[in-house]
Amino acid sequence: MRILLFSTLYPNAAAPTHGVFVENRLRAYLEKYDADVRVVAPVPWFPFTQNMFGHYARFAQAPEEETRAGVTVYHPRYFLTPKIGMGRAPFALADCLRRTLSELEDEGWTPDLIDAHYLYPDGVAAAAVARERNIPLALTARGTDVNLIPDYPAPRARILDAVVGADAVITVADALKKRLVELGAPAKKITTLRNGVDLERFRPLEREEIRRIMGLSGTIIASVGHLIERKGHHLVIDALADIPDTTLLIAGDGEDERALKAQAKQLGLSERIRFLGAVPHGDLVDIYNASDALVLASSREGWPNVLLEAMACGTPCIATNVWGNAEVISSPAAGALIPERNASAIAKAVKRVIAAPPDRAAVRSHAEAHSWNETVYGMHGIFSELTGKAKRGRRVAASPIQTNDQGRPKLIVTVDTEEIFDWSDFSTGEFQLAAPGDIDSFQSLCERAGVKPLYFMTYPLLKSTDVACYYWAKADRGHADCGLHMHPWVTPPDDAATGEYYSYQKNYSAAVRRDKKHALANAYKSVFGRRATAHRAGRYGVARDSYPLLAEIGVRYDFSPSAGFDFSSSGGADFTGYSNHPFRIITPGGSIDVSPVSGARAIRHTQQFLSQERAAPGFAAPRRRPFTEPARLTPESTSLDTLMALTRRLIADKTPVLTFTLHSTSLTKGANSYAPDAAGVDRIMTVTRDYLSWFQNRVGGDVISLDELAALYNDRKDIAA
Repeated sequence: MRILLFSTLYPNAAAPTHGVFVENRLRAYLEKYDADVRVVAPVPWFPFTQNMFGHYARFAQAPEEETRAGVTVYHPRYFLTPKIGMGRAPFALADCLRRTLSELEDEGWTPDLIDAHYLYPDGVAAAAVARERNIPLALTARGTDVNLIPDYPAPRARILDAVVGADAVITVADALKKRLVELGAPAKKITTLRNGVDLERFRPLEREEIRRIMGLSGTIIASVGHLIERKGHHLVIDALADIPDTTLLIAGDGEDERALKAQAKQLGLSERIRFLGAVPHGDLVDIYNASDALVLASSREGWPNVLLEAMACGTPCIATNVWGNAEVISSPAAGALIPERNASAIAKAVKRVIAAPPDRAAVRSHAEAHSWNETVYGMHGIFSELTGKAKRGRRVAASPIQTNDQGRPKLIVTVDTEEIFDWSDFSTGEFQLAAPGDIDSFQSLCERAGVKPLYFMTYPLLKSTDVACYYWAKADRGHADCGLHMHPWVTPPDDAATGEYYSYQKNYSAAVRRDKKHALANAYKSVFGRRATAHRAGRYGVARDSYPLLAEIGVRYDFSPSAGFDFSSSGGADFTGYSNHPFRIITPGGSIDVSPVSGARAIRHTQQFLSQERAAPGFAAPRRRPFTEPARLTPESTSLDTLMALTRRLIADKTPVLTFTLHSTSLTKGANSYAPDAAGVDRIMTVTRDYLSWFQNRVGGDVISLDELAALYNDRKDIAA
């Protein structure tokens, strides 16, 4: 398994405690599982290494490349304007990742997955690159990337887009998962894997001996973390004034150091406070063991490692009741939560714990329930699933189809034949079936025009005797072709996954997709007595690794991609870079010929369509085209003039076969937004009739059946991809 870990939160030789929790998780994983890991930990560019420049100098002092615990770590530079550069940071970080990935690929190293930490800007950057390169992505949310940054609209939108587009999302606390779901993330794809603690490094030691060496006596409390406002050191200093005969150890450095020392002096507490500066992570064990309690007065936390580390040393903790803190201090043996974030409440909590401290062995026992084991096992399950996805995808090769037919333009008419349901729901709730007769007018129109439509049928229709018999009769008489159309929310087995994200079948595990596809294929076979050879994914929710599963159930012709359209904001695929030309996919189970739904992007508010033929037919990276809007070859909310303009673009691009499509529910008044009433149905019928007449009589095109499409594709030479 090849893993690329990407995060700006990672230690380096110049900043050995920076993001140590990310490195700790990786080390815990590598202790149990073999993996080939590379770390890309970008560092802001800064020109001067002199210590007078403070933490900025450490950016310049960080090595370009180093080895930590046997893992190669790269520190590419990116430009970040202090205070105002966060809006640009995702783009700068994405460039860093692209450059490093290209260098690694030149050396023959390609990751099976990207493991990115911190959602903004790191996760947003990783999501963009993973999407471009079709690399599975796991994101880990850690704290302020969920409980602070999403308060700002632009980062919130980017974070949600990254989370929806990722293959897996990990949060280090249930509170962070809950917040992401509130923001609109799909709950089922988010797994809580809490940070563990190194129980061998952090362990109870002889307290009095450590105090003797450190020159400490009496009651000792500690406050550990960067010297910044949200860590609350200033509140602990204020509280100390009300806690007599107690010494406070402050471990950490940061921008508030001078102000905190001035505060201590003003309150007359300088003799009772020791500022220890930045303490190496391994040396914190002495701080924890020397203390009677650790105080964490943060305003926000994800899953604070310092609490578990102190508990592992037998030291109780006192922390503000925010975010993940309550999940760590979950019993009296662990310490106490501060109900309000102020000095008075902190002082009361500290005095209460010191007056009746929990037994050190009990505190240690609480920490032992939080070893790295559970987290590491969970990580391996997620990483194995993503690695499997990458391997399945690599087994799928695509090459363009070149037909020998250079004659008249070709068109195939397809229908998403489905149940009536609330298009904003996508649940396993109620649905209705349209009366089979609602399709009669459309079918008659096709028969008069010599058109044999291809109906893609969902599971509920196939299980309805009346509906299934109607389509069986049309197919039996040679008036129509039929295929598969999977709406995963109404196709067994029930996976209890609901919502728009799971309306795209690509977002289910391979095992669930396989079971659902087999259920749909078996329902089709029970009606038609043979296996279906044609398929379209409901809501165009196809993925590269879906094709081996389609071949497994006998599909040979797929119509799922929708050229020019991007569904990624809600969890779907991004087809903006796709060609309209057909391509052949080779899978271990057989070949599948793919005909995209014909579409293109037009300059906004015009009918000037741009070519989709910048990339070769097949899987293509997303392509951003600002100031454009997509349209597909459909009579639904599309005028005849627009359809004609799009068709001219497709013909100019020498598209071998144009795919025209609509929903069966658009032929039932009030069944969907395209046909809210009888007039809506009439409009769709009129546009369809006039378009087919124009295509056949004015363009001189042929409308072909599935069999004729198969013949056209079989009479060709494959072009190597």
